[in-house]
Amino acid sequence: MGRKVVVLATLDTKGMEAFYIKNLLLEYGLEPIIFDLGILDEPKAKPDVPREDILRELNIDPKEFAEGVKSGIIRRDEAIKTMGLGAGKVLNKMLRELGGVIGIGGNQGTAAASIAMKSLPLGIPKLLVSTVASGNIRPYIEYKDIMMMFSVSDLEFGPNTISKVILRNAVNAMAGMVLGYRGIDVYDSAKRIAITTLGSTGKLTKSCVEMLKKLNYEVVVFHASGAGGSAMEELIENGFFNAVLDLNLHELVGEVIPEDIYRPMKPRLTNAVKMGLPLIIAPGSINYLVFGPPESIPHRFLGRKTHYHNPYNTNVRLTQEELLSVADHLNTKLVNARDNVVLILPLKGFSVLDREGGPLYEPGDDMKFIERIEGKVSNAVKVMKINSNINDLDVALNVIKYLNDLVRNSK
Repeated sequence: MGRKVVVLATLDTKGMEAFYIKNLLLEYGLEPIIFDLGILDEPKAKPDVPREDILRELNIDPKEFAEGVKSGIIRRDEAIKTMGLGAGKVLNKMLRELGGVIGIGGNQGTAAASIAMKSLPLGIPKLLVSTVASGNIRPYIEYKDIMMMFSVSDLEFGPNTISKVILRNAVNAMAGMVLGYRGIDVYDSAKRIAITTLGSTGKLTKSCVEMLKKLNYEVVVFHASGAGGSAMEELIENGFFNAVLDLNLHELVGEVIPEDIYRPMKPRLTNAVKMGLPLIIAPGSINYLVFGPPESIPHRFLGRKTHYHNPYNTNVRLTQEELLSVADHLNTKLVNARDNVVLILPLKGFSVLDREGGPLYEPGDDMKFIERIEGKVSNAVKVMKINSNINDLDVALNVIKYLNDLVRNSK
Protein backbone atom coordinates (compact mmCIF):
# COMPACT_ATOMS: atom_id res chain seq x y z
CA MET A 1 0.00 0.00 0.00
CA GLY A 2 1.27 3.47 -0.88
CA ARG A 3 1.97 6.49 1.27
CA LYS A 4 0.04 8.97 -0.82
CA VAL A 5 -2.91 10.52 0.98
CA VAL A 6 -5.46 12.44 -1.08
CA VAL A 7 -7.09 15.49 0.48
CA LEU A 8 -10.52 16.20 -1.01
CA ALA A 9 -11.77 19.76 -0.60
CA THR A 10 -13.59 22.59 -2.36
CA LEU A 11 -10.69 25.01 -2.59
CA ASP A 12 -12.85 28.05 -3.29
CA THR A 13 -13.90 27.90 0.37
CA LYS A 14 -11.66 25.35 2.15
CA GLY A 15 -8.24 26.15 0.67
CA MET A 16 -6.49 27.17 3.89
CA GLU A 17 -7.87 24.16 5.77
CA ALA A 18 -6.78 21.79 2.99
CA PHE A 19 -3.21 23.07 3.10
CA TYR A 20 -3.18 22.93 6.88
CA ILE A 21 -4.02 19.21 6.55
CA LYS A 22 -1.34 18.81 3.89
CA ASN A 23 1.35 20.18 6.21
CA LEU A 24 0.22 17.92 9.04
CA LEU A 25 0.44 14.87 6.77
CA LEU A 26 3.96 15.87 5.76
CA GLU A 27 4.96 15.67 9.44
CA TYR A 28 4.28 11.91 9.23
CA GLY A 29 6.37 11.50 6.09
CA LEU A 30 3.26 10.92 4.00
CA GLU A 31 2.70 12.31 0.49
CA PRO A 32 -0.41 14.51 0.46
CA ILE A 33 -2.16 15.29 -2.83
CA ILE A 34 -4.88 17.95 -2.82
CA PHE A 35 -7.87 17.51 -5.15
CA ASP A 36 -10.05 20.55 -5.85
CA LEU A 37 -13.75 19.61 -5.87
CA GLY A 38 -15.04 23.18 -6.15
CA ILE A 39 -17.68 24.12 -8.70
CA LEU A 40 -18.17 27.86 -8.21
CA ASP A 41 -15.43 30.41 -7.53
CA GLU A 42 -11.76 30.13 -8.36
CA PRO A 43 -9.66 28.12 -5.87
CA LYS A 44 -7.97 30.18 -3.15
CA ALA A 45 -4.94 27.88 -3.27
CA LYS A 46 -3.28 25.87 -6.02
CA PRO A 47 -4.31 22.18 -5.97
CA ASP A 48 -2.18 19.21 -6.98
CA VAL A 49 -5.12 17.91 -9.02
CA PRO A 50 -7.26 20.81 -10.31
CA ARG A 51 -10.98 20.53 -10.92
CA GLU A 52 -10.33 20.75 -14.66
CA ASP A 53 -8.39 17.45 -14.58
CA ILE A 54 -11.17 15.82 -12.59
CA LEU A 55 -13.77 16.90 -15.15
CA ARG A 56 -11.63 15.73 -18.06
CA GLU A 57 -11.59 12.28 -16.46
CA LEU A 58 -15.32 12.17 -17.31
CA ASN A 59 -14.73 13.65 -20.78
CA ILE A 60 -16.38 16.90 -19.71
CA ASP A 61 -15.13 20.22 -21.03
CA PRO A 62 -14.22 22.31 -17.92
CA LYS A 63 -15.13 25.64 -19.55
CA GLU A 64 -18.57 24.41 -20.66
CA PHE A 65 -19.12 22.89 -17.22
CA ALA A 66 -18.26 26.15 -15.43
CA GLU A 67 -20.54 28.15 -17.72
CA GLY A 68 -23.35 25.61 -17.24
CA VAL A 69 -23.08 25.81 -13.45
CA LYS A 70 -22.94 29.60 -13.45
CA SER A 71 -25.95 29.95 -15.76
CA GLY A 72 -28.00 27.32 -13.94
CA ILE A 73 -28.19 25.00 -16.95
CA ILE A 74 -26.34 22.45 -14.82
CA ARG A 75 -28.06 22.04 -11.47
CA ARG A 76 -25.94 22.46 -8.38
CA ASP A 77 -26.64 18.92 -7.10
CA GLU A 78 -25.71 17.45 -10.48
CA ALA A 79 -22.49 19.46 -10.55
CA ILE A 80 -21.49 18.26 -7.08
CA LYS A 81 -22.22 14.66 -8.04
CA THR A 82 -20.14 15.09 -11.19
CA MET A 83 -17.12 16.29 -9.20
CA GLY A 84 -17.44 13.34 -6.83
CA LEU A 85 -17.69 10.82 -9.65
CA GLY A 86 -14.73 12.34 -11.46
CA ALA A 87 -12.60 12.37 -8.31
CA GLY A 88 -13.54 8.73 -7.72
CA LYS A 89 -12.25 7.77 -11.17
CA VAL A 90 -8.94 9.52 -10.52
CA LEU A 91 -8.63 7.85 -7.11
CA ASN A 92 -9.23 4.40 -8.58
CA LYS A 93 -6.42 4.94 -11.06
CA MET A 94 -4.12 5.56 -8.08
CA LEU A 95 -5.04 2.43 -6.10
CA ARG A 96 -1.59 0.84 -6.10
CA GLU A 97 0.00 3.92 -4.55
CA LEU A 98 -2.95 5.22 -2.55
CA GLY A 99 -2.57 5.12 1.22
CA GLY A 100 -5.81 6.82 2.18
CA VAL A 101 -8.27 9.63 1.54
CA ILE A 102 -9.29 12.47 3.84
CA GLY A 103 -12.07 14.89 2.92
CA ILE A 104 -13.33 18.10 4.49
CA GLY A 105 -16.50 20.02 3.83
CA GLY A 106 -19.86 21.44 4.58
CA ASN A 107 -22.84 19.99 2.74
CA GLN A 108 -21.34 20.47 -0.72
CA GLY A 109 -17.82 19.28 0.01
CA THR A 110 -19.04 16.37 2.13
CA ALA A 111 -21.36 15.20 -0.64
CA ALA A 112 -18.69 15.36 -3.35
CA ALA A 113 -15.99 13.77 -1.18
CA SER A 114 -18.26 10.96 -0.01
CA ILE A 115 -19.26 10.11 -3.59
CA ALA A 116 -15.57 9.81 -4.46
CA MET A 117 -14.79 7.71 -1.38
CA LYS A 118 -17.69 5.33 -1.97
CA SER A 119 -16.10 4.27 -5.25
CA LEU A 120 -13.05 2.85 -3.41
CA PRO A 121 -12.60 -0.76 -2.28
CA LEU A 122 -13.13 -1.96 1.28
CA GLY A 123 -10.19 -1.30 3.59
CA ILE A 124 -8.58 1.78 2.07
CA PRO A 125 -8.70 4.39 4.89
CA LYS A 126 -11.43 6.96 4.27
CA LEU A 127 -12.11 9.84 6.66
CA LEU A 128 -14.49 12.79 6.35
CA VAL A 129 -14.35 15.85 8.60
CA SER A 130 -17.68 17.56 8.14
CA THR A 131 -19.97 20.23 9.51
CA VAL A 132 -22.94 17.90 8.90
CA ALA A 133 -21.56 14.86 10.75
CA SER A 134 -23.97 15.27 13.65
CA GLY A 135 -27.00 15.08 11.34
CA ASN A 136 -28.29 12.31 9.07
CA ILE A 137 -25.06 10.88 7.69
CA ARG A 138 -26.57 7.75 6.11
CA PRO A 139 -26.63 9.19 2.55
CA TYR A 140 -22.95 10.10 2.77
CA ILE A 141 -21.72 6.76 4.11
CA GLU A 142 -24.33 4.29 2.84
CA TYR A 143 -22.71 0.87 3.38
CA LYS A 144 -19.05 1.87 2.96
CA ASP A 145 -16.25 1.92 5.55
CA ILE A 146 -16.07 5.71 5.78
CA MET A 147 -15.14 7.31 9.09
CA MET A 148 -16.91 10.61 9.77
CA MET A 149 -15.85 13.26 12.28
CA PHE A 150 -17.85 16.33 13.30
CA SER A 151 -15.85 19.50 12.69
CA VAL A 152 -17.50 21.39 15.63
CA SER A 153 -16.63 24.78 14.12
CA ASP A 154 -17.10 25.77 10.48
CA LEU A 155 -14.33 24.81 8.05
CA GLU A 156 -13.88 28.11 6.31
CA PHE A 157 -11.98 31.38 6.78
CA GLY A 158 -8.83 29.57 7.85
CA PRO A 159 -7.96 27.22 10.72
CA ASN A 160 -8.86 28.45 14.21
CA THR A 161 -8.22 27.25 17.73
CA ILE A 162 -11.04 24.70 17.52
CA SER A 163 -10.63 23.49 13.96
CA LYS A 164 -6.86 23.03 14.38
CA VAL A 165 -7.49 20.50 17.14
CA ILE A 166 -10.13 18.66 15.12
CA LEU A 167 -8.09 18.61 11.91
CA ARG A 168 -4.96 17.42 13.71
CA ASN A 169 -6.96 14.63 15.34
CA ALA A 170 -8.28 13.67 11.90
CA VAL A 171 -4.78 13.62 10.43
CA ASN A 172 -3.46 11.61 13.39
CA ALA A 173 -6.23 9.08 12.78
CA MET A 174 -5.53 8.98 9.04
CA ALA A 175 -1.79 8.58 9.56
CA GLY A 176 -2.38 5.72 11.97
CA MET A 177 -4.64 3.97 9.49
CA VAL A 178 -2.24 4.46 6.58
CA LEU A 179 0.91 3.46 8.42
CA GLY A 180 -0.74 0.51 10.16
CA TYR A 181 -2.71 -0.83 7.19
CA ARG A 182 -2.29 -4.55 6.52
CA GLY A 183 -4.67 -5.05 3.61
CA ILE A 184 -7.32 -7.64 2.88
CA ASP A 185 -7.10 -10.66 0.61
CA VAL A 186 -10.54 -11.36 -0.83
CA TYR A 187 -9.28 -14.41 -2.67
CA ASP A 188 -7.49 -16.29 0.11
CA SER A 189 -8.36 -19.91 0.80
CA ALA A 190 -10.46 -19.38 3.93
CA LYS A 191 -13.83 -21.10 4.21
CA ARG A 192 -15.94 -17.99 4.75
CA ILE A 193 -19.65 -17.78 5.56
CA ALA A 194 -21.87 -14.67 5.63
CA ILE A 195 -24.75 -14.44 8.12
CA THR A 196 -27.40 -11.73 8.52
CA THR A 197 -28.80 -10.88 11.92
CA LEU A 198 -30.61 -8.39 14.12
CA GLY A 199 -30.88 -8.41 17.90
CA SER A 200 -34.27 -10.09 17.60
CA THR A 201 -32.67 -13.18 16.02
CA GLY A 202 -29.41 -12.92 17.93
CA LYS A 203 -29.75 -16.27 19.69
CA LEU A 204 -29.99 -18.06 16.32
CA THR A 205 -26.92 -16.20 15.08
CA LYS A 206 -24.90 -17.05 18.19
CA SER A 207 -25.72 -20.75 17.92
CA CYS A 208 -24.84 -20.86 14.21
CA VAL A 209 -21.57 -18.99 14.67
CA GLU A 210 -20.44 -21.29 17.46
CA MET A 211 -21.17 -24.41 15.39
CA LEU A 212 -19.55 -23.01 12.24
CA LYS A 213 -16.36 -22.10 14.06
CA LYS A 214 -16.08 -25.69 15.25
CA LEU A 215 -16.27 -26.66 11.57
CA ASN A 216 -13.33 -24.29 10.84
CA TYR A 217 -15.37 -21.68 8.98
CA GLU A 218 -14.64 -18.00 9.25
CA VAL A 219 -18.00 -16.36 9.97
CA VAL A 220 -18.77 -12.75 9.03
CA VAL A 221 -21.98 -11.41 10.58
CA PHE A 222 -23.92 -8.51 9.03
CA HIS A 223 -26.51 -6.43 10.84
CA ALA A 224 -29.61 -6.32 8.63
CA SER A 225 -29.99 -2.58 9.11
CA GLY A 226 -29.95 -1.51 5.48
CA ALA A 227 -26.23 -0.83 5.43
CA GLY A 228 -25.11 -4.25 6.65
CA GLY A 229 -27.09 -6.31 4.17
CA SER A 230 -26.07 -3.98 1.35
CA ALA A 231 -22.39 -4.37 2.26
CA MET A 232 -22.82 -8.14 2.33
CA GLU A 233 -24.35 -8.12 -1.15
CA GLU A 234 -21.34 -6.26 -2.54
CA LEU A 235 -18.89 -8.63 -0.85
CA ILE A 236 -20.79 -11.65 -2.19
CA GLU A 237 -20.53 -10.14 -5.67
CA ASN A 238 -16.78 -9.69 -5.16
CA GLY A 239 -16.32 -13.40 -4.44
CA PHE A 240 -15.67 -13.06 -0.73
CA PHE A 241 -17.90 -15.89 0.55
CA ASN A 242 -18.23 -19.63 0.05
CA ALA A 243 -21.83 -19.75 1.27
CA VAL A 244 -24.51 -17.47 2.71
CA LEU A 245 -26.88 -17.87 5.65
CA ASP A 246 -29.43 -15.13 5.02
CA LEU A 247 -31.30 -15.72 8.25
CA ASN A 248 -32.60 -12.20 8.85
CA LEU A 249 -34.58 -10.83 5.94
CA HIS A 250 -35.87 -7.68 7.60
CA GLU A 251 -34.40 -5.48 4.85
CA LEU A 252 -36.93 -6.95 2.41
CA VAL A 253 -39.58 -5.14 4.44
CA GLY A 254 -37.84 -1.86 3.59
CA GLU A 255 -37.85 -2.77 -0.10
CA VAL A 256 -41.63 -3.16 0.04
CA ILE A 257 -42.43 -0.36 2.54
CA PRO A 258 -39.85 2.43 2.08
CA GLU A 259 -40.74 4.21 5.34
CA ASP A 260 -38.81 1.50 7.19
CA ILE A 261 -35.53 3.08 8.30
CA TYR A 262 -33.63 -0.16 7.55
CA ARG A 263 -34.40 0.04 3.84
CA PRO A 264 -31.33 -1.37 2.02
CA MET A 265 -29.24 0.61 -0.44
CA LYS A 266 -28.50 -2.36 -2.69
CA PRO A 267 -31.09 -4.96 -3.75
CA ARG A 268 -31.12 -7.75 -1.19
CA LEU A 269 -31.15 -11.52 -1.59
CA THR A 270 -29.77 -11.11 -5.09
CA ASN A 271 -26.12 -12.01 -5.49
CA ALA A 272 -26.03 -15.35 -3.67
CA VAL A 273 -28.84 -16.58 -5.96
CA LYS A 274 -27.22 -15.10 -9.06
CA MET A 275 -23.80 -16.60 -8.27
CA GLY A 276 -25.19 -19.99 -7.28
CA LEU A 277 -23.70 -20.07 -3.80
CA PRO A 278 -25.03 -22.50 -1.20
CA LEU A 279 -27.79 -20.47 0.43
CA ILE A 280 -29.88 -21.02 3.55
CA ILE A 281 -32.75 -18.57 4.08
CA ALA A 282 -34.98 -17.92 7.08
CA PRO A 283 -37.55 -15.11 7.44
CA GLY A 284 -35.95 -13.54 10.49
CA SER A 285 -37.59 -10.26 11.66
CA ILE A 286 -39.64 -10.07 8.49
CA ASN A 287 -42.99 -9.26 10.12
CA TYR A 288 -42.40 -5.81 11.57
CA LEU A 289 -41.28 -2.30 10.63
CA VAL A 290 -38.40 -0.41 12.21
CA PHE A 291 -38.61 3.29 12.99
CA GLY A 292 -36.66 5.70 15.16
CA PRO A 293 -38.08 7.06 18.43
CA PRO A 294 -41.86 6.70 18.94
CA GLU A 295 -42.56 10.25 17.76
CA SER A 296 -40.96 9.42 14.39
CA ILE A 297 -43.53 6.73 13.49
CA PRO A 298 -45.60 7.90 10.50
CA HIS A 299 -49.26 8.44 11.33
CA ARG A 300 -50.53 5.60 9.16
CA PHE A 301 -48.59 3.05 11.25
CA LEU A 302 -49.88 4.18 14.62
CA GLY A 303 -52.25 2.06 16.74
CA ARG A 304 -50.63 -1.28 15.93
CA LYS A 305 -48.75 -3.72 18.14
CA THR A 306 -45.50 -1.95 19.00
CA HIS A 307 -42.22 -2.89 20.67
CA TYR A 308 -40.20 -0.04 22.20
CA HIS A 309 -36.73 -1.47 21.63
CA ASN A 310 -34.72 1.51 22.92
CA PRO A 311 -35.10 5.31 22.97
CA TYR A 312 -34.06 5.49 19.31
CA ASN A 313 -35.59 2.32 17.85
CA THR A 314 -39.26 1.28 17.72
CA ASN A 315 -40.72 -1.81 16.05
CA VAL A 316 -44.27 -1.88 14.62
CA ARG A 317 -46.06 -5.06 13.52
CA LEU A 318 -47.00 -5.44 9.85
CA THR A 319 -50.61 -5.96 8.87
CA GLN A 320 -51.53 -9.26 7.24
CA GLU A 321 -51.82 -7.56 3.85
CA GLU A 322 -48.38 -5.99 4.19
CA LEU A 323 -46.88 -9.29 5.33
CA LEU A 324 -48.29 -11.10 2.32
CA SER A 325 -46.82 -8.42 0.05
CA VAL A 326 -43.43 -9.11 1.62
CA ALA A 327 -43.97 -12.86 1.04
CA ASP A 328 -44.64 -12.20 -2.65
CA HIS A 329 -41.53 -10.03 -2.81
CA LEU A 330 -39.44 -12.77 -1.24
CA ASN A 331 -40.74 -15.28 -3.76
CA THR A 332 -39.73 -13.03 -6.67
CA LYS A 333 -36.19 -13.00 -5.28
CA LEU A 334 -36.06 -16.78 -5.63
CA VAL A 335 -37.48 -17.16 -9.13
CA ASN A 336 -34.04 -17.97 -10.55
CA ALA A 337 -32.84 -20.05 -7.61
CA ARG A 338 -30.97 -23.26 -8.30
CA ASP A 339 -31.24 -26.50 -6.32
CA ASN A 340 -28.76 -25.28 -3.70
CA VAL A 341 -31.19 -23.03 -1.81
CA VAL A 342 -32.99 -24.09 1.37
CA LEU A 343 -35.76 -21.98 2.90
CA ILE A 344 -36.42 -22.70 6.57
CA LEU A 345 -39.82 -21.62 7.89
CA PRO A 346 -40.15 -21.59 11.71
CA LEU A 347 -43.77 -22.16 12.69
CA LYS A 348 -43.59 -20.44 16.09
CA GLY A 349 -42.31 -17.03 15.16
CA PHE A 350 -39.66 -15.22 13.17
CA SER A 351 -37.94 -13.40 16.06
CA VAL A 352 -37.87 -13.10 19.83
CA LEU A 353 -40.61 -10.46 19.51
CA ASP A 354 -43.30 -12.75 18.10
CA ARG A 355 -42.98 -15.68 20.45
CA GLU A 356 -46.17 -16.53 22.30
CA GLY A 357 -46.71 -13.68 24.76
CA GLY A 358 -44.28 -11.41 22.92
CA PRO A 359 -45.14 -7.82 22.01
CA LEU A 360 -45.55 -8.61 18.29
CA TYR A 361 -47.19 -12.05 18.64
CA GLU A 362 -49.63 -12.59 15.75
CA PRO A 363 -49.45 -16.30 14.82
CA GLY A 364 -52.40 -16.28 12.42
CA ASP A 365 -50.76 -13.72 10.16
CA ASP A 366 -47.44 -15.54 10.28
CA MET A 367 -49.15 -18.75 9.13
CA LYS A 368 -50.72 -16.87 6.23
CA PHE A 369 -47.20 -15.71 5.29
CA ILE A 370 -45.93 -19.29 5.37
CA GLU A 371 -48.84 -20.52 3.27
CA ARG A 372 -48.21 -17.78 0.69
CA ILE A 373 -44.54 -18.71 0.49
CA GLU A 374 -45.27 -22.41 0.10
CA GLY A 375 -47.87 -21.78 -2.58
CA LYS A 376 -45.70 -19.62 -4.81
CA VAL A 377 -42.01 -20.27 -4.16
CA SER A 378 -39.82 -21.70 -6.95
CA ASN A 379 -39.76 -25.50 -7.17
CA ALA A 380 -35.97 -25.36 -7.08
CA VAL A 381 -36.07 -24.15 -3.47
CA LYS A 382 -36.20 -26.80 -0.76
CA VAL A 383 -38.72 -25.64 1.86
CA MET A 384 -38.41 -26.96 5.41
CA LYS A 385 -40.97 -26.17 8.12
CA ILE A 386 -39.79 -26.45 11.72
CA ASN A 387 -42.20 -26.41 14.66
CA SER A 388 -40.13 -23.90 16.65
CA ASN A 389 -39.35 -20.23 17.06
CA ILE A 390 -36.47 -19.06 14.89
CA ASN A 391 -34.25 -18.62 17.96
CA ASP A 392 -34.70 -22.19 19.19
CA LEU A 393 -31.71 -24.50 18.99
CA ASP A 394 -33.27 -26.98 16.57
CA VAL A 395 -33.53 -24.22 13.93
CA ALA A 396 -29.78 -23.57 14.22
CA LEU A 397 -29.05 -27.31 14.07
CA ASN A 398 -31.09 -27.60 10.87
CA VAL A 399 -29.36 -24.55 9.35
CA ILE A 400 -25.96 -26.18 9.85
CA LYS A 401 -27.19 -29.58 8.67
CA TYR A 402 -28.54 -28.20 5.40
CA LEU A 403 -25.49 -26.00 4.91
CA ASN A 404 -23.22 -29.04 5.21
CA ASP A 405 -25.38 -30.91 2.71
CA LEU A 406 -25.28 -28.05 0.20
CA VAL A 407 -21.52 -27.50 0.55
CA ARG A 408 -20.87 -31.23 0.18
CA ASN A 409 -23.02 -31.40 -2.96
CA SER A 410 -21.35 -28.34 -4.50
CA LYS A 411 -17.89 -29.91 -4.54
